[in-house]
Amino acid sequence: MAELKNMTVLRPYQRRWANDPARLALAVKAAQIGYSTASAAWAVITCLSRPKQLVVLLSRSERQSLELAEKCKAWVDGYRGVMADYFPGRPFAGADVVRPDQIAAGRRGEGPSPLRTSILQHEIRFPNRSRIIALAANPETARGYTGHVVLDEFAFHADAEAIFKAAYRQTTLGYSLKVLSTPNGQQGKFWELAKELGLDLGVRPQRQPVRQGLGTRNQGLGTRDQGLALSPQSLVPNPWSGHWTDVHLAVEEGAPIDIGTTRAGCDEDTWLQEYCCQFISQASEWISADLLQQCVSSEATTVLGAGGWGLGSPRTQSPTPSTLYAGWDIARKRDLSVIWITELLGDVTWTRGVIEMAKMNVVDQVREARALLGARGLGLGTGNQGLCPSPQPPVPALRPQSPVPSPRISRMSIDMSGMGLAMVEQLQREFPDQVEGVEFTASVKERLAVLARRRLEEGKVRLPDDPRVRHAFRAVRKSVNSAGQARFDAGHDSHYGHADHFWAFALAEAAADSALNARPEFRDASAASSPVFLGTPFDEELAPIEREAIF
Repeated sequence: MAELKNMTVLRPYQRRWANDPARLALAVKAAQIGYSTASAAWAVITCLSRPKQLVVLLSRSERQSLELAEKCKAWVDGYRGVMADYFPGRPFAGADVVRPDQIAAGRRGEGPSPLRTSILQHEIRFPNRSRIIALAANPETARGYTGHVVLDEFAFHADAEAIFKAAYRQTTLGYSLKVLSTPNGQQGKFWELAKELGLDLGVRPQRQPVRQGLGTRNQGLGTRDQGLALSPQSLVPNPWSGHWTDVHLAVEEGAPIDIGTTRAGCDEDTWLQEYCCQFISQASEWISADLLQQCVSSEATTVLGAGGWGLGSPRTQSPTPSTLYAGWDIARKRDLSVIWITELLGDVTWTRGVIEMAKMNVVDQVREARALLGARGLGLGTGNQGLCPSPQPPVPALRPQSPVPSPRISRMSIDMSGMGLAMVEQLQREFPDQVEGVEFTASVKERLAVLARRRLEEGKVRLPDDPRVRHAFRAVRKSVNSAGQARFDAGHDSHYGHADHFWAFALAEAAADSALNARPEFRDASAASSPVFLGTPFDEELAPIEREAIF
């Protein structure tokens, strides 16, 4: 097989899809960029590489299944010396086959035409007894054969839930299931599967294929666990491999598409969904009210030290230093400076305090952070005092109302953009192992926003029920510029700030996430060694592509 070379050249994103060895693979892709051709290539290679293989291609309609079968035949013809028999338009062997007397009656006009009452399949047979069968998708055709299955444009299949269950069942004995589609709104089985891999956000993954490391035992069917914490026994290798290619990535990798002309000829929703891989109802509001509400808990609090320290220990006992993490979004005049403190219990984070510093001078802000990092017996002040009296305006209510012991933060991630740089450098000299500076570039904000939302969707976050927190989270909006780059921002509000609580929360989640990934029982095999916002992780796209010589 190694000497076989097809005359058709696949682009890098097509090769990633066709060469992915994972048993379960999913692709969120832009329209008309050649994923069906790559699926056809995979089907042909699968049949040629081993005898007695069966690949079933399920498309939205009979016409589309014929088109996919034709692409498979064209790929076969691209090999020199490879022979295969092609039988288009045959009755589906798994359905009620039309009898000869019905065919004759139909020809005499005495009964319905068999072509209108039978399910058609298009078949390619290879000399090694392998076969490719292309059909219109429905639960009956999905259950008709046992073998490898491709669900093409799955987001648009009628009765997609039943089709997926049937197809998944037919691949149980070690066969492959490949699911691909352009988005079709925030609904349906394809959207649920994309959410499991974090491919529903309209954001280009840092590396592909996407693998989420460890999953739960029911994750093969695309369902999400909502437990407080996962035991190591409940974790298994995540079986899904994810691919994501919007029109911008496709063009970067050689697709002959004129982005400007394509964009000018369609409306905003069509552009975002068909070409930018966005499930369009989330093209504006990043954190929905329902998503936020499902993570609200009465055990989480904005008041540092209030009501004990949660579920991991007795209420009279403070959390151990190794479980506390913080994020600090710095501001001086126009916006709020916010420190968000969270406790990591198992793989769930619980909000243990939120400190607002409105128009507080830099010296006093650093003292607030120093007390949290140093645990030197200092208490947090009351009202407008901070750690020591200062002539600053009164601080809003997200502050402790009585002096409490200052817990030691294991790791604090701090916004080092603008005025934050000098503050970070000062604290890093004093606490080199605890302080991490984060420059708020567009790409870093994107990674932070994606991580924060993924943790919320997984039910791994417990948030306080506070109106300012709700407003800040709901204020974040996502947009896409003409170059296909995602932008996350919020409007300025004189009372609520500039989504400052959300970014402080996202920084705290990133700090906790790096610690979580360091634990052997929760390690994400695909995670970079550095936190989400630092470094350039290894990109599998640049690695040698296995079996590439066959194309």
